[in-house]
Amino acid sequence: MTQKIAIITQSYKNDYNECKLLCESIDRFSPELDHFIFVNDEDIKLFQSLKYGKHKVYKKSTILPWFMVRVPFKILGHHFHISPITIPVREWIIQQICKLGVFEVIGDKYEAVFNIDSETVFMKPFNISRWKKNGKYIMYRVNHVNEPSHDEYCQAAKKLLKLPQTLTDIGKYNYMNTPVCFVKENTNLLLQRIKKNSIWRNWKIALCNTYRFSEYYTYGIFTDKELKLKNHSIINKHLFPQIDISECPDTKSFVSAIKESLSDPETMGLWLQKKNRKLLSDKYLDFNKINEAIHQYWENHE
Repeated sequence: MTQKIAIITQSYKNDYNECKLLCESIDRFSPELDHFIFVNDEDIKLFQSLKYGKHKVYKKSTILPWFMVRVPFKILGHHFHISPITIPVREWIIQQICKLGVFEVIGDKYEAVFNIDSETVFMKPFNISRWKKNGKYIMYRVNHVNEPSHDEYCQAAKKLLKLPQTLTDIGKYNYMNTPVCFVKENTNLLLQRIKKNSIWRNWKIALCNTYRFSEYYTYGIFTDKELKLKNHSIINKHLFPQIDISECPDTKSFVSAIKESLSDPETMGLWLQKKNRKLLSDKYLDFNKINEAIHQYWENHE
C-alpha cells in the first residue's frame, strides 16, 4: 500500500467558519490530500456539513481514554475533563493529546500528518517538494527568542522524556509553527518513551497529568535530541506566515497584508491568527470581510 500524508485539524464551534474556509482552500489547492477534523463531542453536529469528499470529521473522544469525562460548564473560564486518576485537564491539553493520538484513528496508510489550525488557509497549489525535501519531511526550528511559555515547554519535555541534556541545551530552539509534521514512526517512538517513563505505563495519562506542555515542542525536542532529526529536514521560515487579524482595521489593510505575505515564492498559505481572544476579539476584522477578500484573491489569481 502506498503510504500517504494527511492534514489534521483540531477545531471547535467558535472556529467553524474558519474551518469551513480551510476546507474550501484545500478543495481548491490540495484536493488530493485527505483531511481529518477532530472536534469537541458537543460540536459534532455543527461540523457534519464539513464531512464531504476528502474531509472526515471525528469526535475528540475517539482518541481520549474512556474514563475522561468533560465537565459541561466552564470553571474559572476553562472547560475541563476530569477522571479519578488525573488532574483536571484543560481543553488546550486535550487538543494536544488528540494531535499526538491521531494515528490510532486514521489508519496505517499514512506515513505522516501535517497539523494545520482552523485559522489557516491555502493560497497556492499544493507542492509536496515544499513539505518533503530529499525524502525527509520539513521541521521548523529556529533559535529561541521570545516564544511564550518556552521554558515550561522545555521543562515538561525533559521530564516526560527523561532527557539527559541540560535545559539550556534543550531550550536552544523554538519549534512552534503551522503546519507541523508528525511522522508516524517518530510519533510512535515518542509515545513509547512517554509510556515507558510513566508510572501508569500510559502516555495519555502521563500527558493528562502534565499541567502545561507543547505537543510541538515535545515532538520537536525528541526528534531533534533523541532521534537526531530522523525523517526530518530543518526549515527556518514559515510556509504559512501569520497575519494578526486584530491589527487589520479594514479590508484594505488585510488585502495588503495578504499580498506582502504571499510575495515570498516559498509561501503556501496564510495563518490568520486570533491573538488574545479575551482582550482583542472586538478588534478582529469581521470574518465576512476576511472570507470575501480571500475568495476575491483566489479569483484574481486563477
